[in-house]
Amino acid sequence: MSDALAPSRRCDWVDQLRGWAVLVMIEVHCVNTWLELKLRPDWLNYVNGLVAPSFLMCAGFSLVLSTFRPDGTIRPFKDSAGRYAFILLCAYALHAPGFTLADWTVLNTLHKGREIFKIDVLQCLVFSLLILQGLARLIRNPRIFMGLAGLLAVYVTLVSPYLWATGVGDGLWLPVRGLLNGNADRGLQALFPLFPWLAFVAFGAFLGGLYRLARVEAVEGRARTTEARFLAGLALAGLALMLFGWHFKATWLWGGTWQQFPDGVWRMVGRFGIWSWNELQGLHNTTLPSVLERLGWICMGGALLGWIDLRRPRFKGPNPIDAAAKESLLLYMLHLNLIYGVLMSTAVVAFTGFDWNSQRLPMTLLLTALVAGTTLAGGLLWQRVRQEPERMRRLQRAGLSALAVWFLMGGWWTFRHYLQSPELAREPYPFLNAARARKGLAPTPDGLARDPEEYFREAAKRDLRINDAARAKIAEAILARKP
Repeated sequence: MSDALAPSRRCDWVDQLRGWAVLVMIEVHCVNTWLELKLRPDWLNYVNGLVAPSFLMCAGFSLVLSTFRPDGTIRPFKDSAGRYAFILLCAYALHAPGFTLADWTVLNTLHKGREIFKIDVLQCLVFSLLILQGLARLIRNPRIFMGLAGLLAVYVTLVSPYLWATGVGDGLWLPVRGLLNGNADRGLQALFPLFPWLAFVAFGAFLGGLYRLARVEAVEGRARTTEARFLAGLALAGLALMLFGWHFKATWLWGGTWQQFPDGVWRMVGRFGIWSWNELQGLHNTTLPSVLERLGWICMGGALLGWIDLRRPRFKGPNPIDAAAKESLLLYMLHLNLIYGVLMSTAVVAFTGFDWNSQRLPMTLLLTALVAGTTLAGGLLWQRVRQEPERMRRLQRAGLSALAVWFLMGGWWTFRHYLQSPELAREPYPFLNAARARKGLAPTPDGLARDPEEYFREAAKRDLRINDAARAKIAEAILARKP
């Protein structure tokens, strides 16, 4: 039997795609945090916008291979349930008020409390996988499931624009509201609602079903095609999807005539409904052509990575991309806490001056390399630890103990900082007006400063380094606060 037709046991190109998506995700968060807005090119924003779709598609792909055995039978759900529960716990922990008792009490706000219910990429991932798991266990046939997953992907993109229309979902229970669309409601905005992001996971499941049929399910001990041929087909399909999406995305919802309605608002009446200008501006990423264009680029990128992986030399030693793929949740949690929990903390920003969108390209690249290198080192280290189960359990117990201590002791210096300098607060903590009164400052409706000079005087007293760009941004934010 030819090695090229040996049934596949693991899809390496998907692991490569997932690993690179994790690395680019770190770059996305670093660039969005530190790089000056005027220095961010449109092409970079577009490339960065492919990261979440890639990650979600890979998850849907892997679901098929992990759920259906090579003989077509289905594995017990308990094999996946614990992992989904842990991911969901991590997802909501990232949007909790904080990891300390101080964050949950004196440093808590109404907005922070609502943030718990924000639908981010991990919530979207788990809920999408649960929907597809339910479908798989209802159908229990990998080929029928593959077809239904493809239909689900198309259906979700077709209905998504209507769920993003003004007023849809308003007033619903917040945890449910964010599953429908990304429109703002009560100060909360879902970043990754199921519509349209479920489509990327469903398409991944469809693609995983195709791969299983072509490369995993053996016929007389042989796969139906080779990895190279599958990758070639993937690249051609990706090109077709990208060209279709690129051609139609600009006109998909815009093909109609503008009419003024009795309420005085001009709306476009077209083949897919009636839309206001503001709605059309917010719907461009939810349409079928937009989703297919991004899927096309991802498929071509995955095919390229697979082709490289087939031909690259195999070196001994740890593989950072492999570590990023296999430890993707760890790297996701680690880099977010490193950026927003450490490097963007009040104390570190005061010492470094590296505030939001305040750096030029060289320093942003240096910070990106620091975060990526530290995060990858953590992933590689944890892979080594996994090889020693007893050591891994000891470290896990030690980590939980440290987290418990941090929960009780952490955060109080931040509270003390804002108690002494309420002018510098950026969140409306309940104690701010009392702190302002002790300093002889006039109260404000939410305790936050309304005069930029008040902020800068206190910053100067505390020797906080603020460059011109950050100074302008801070002043703009203070002046924009409601009177």
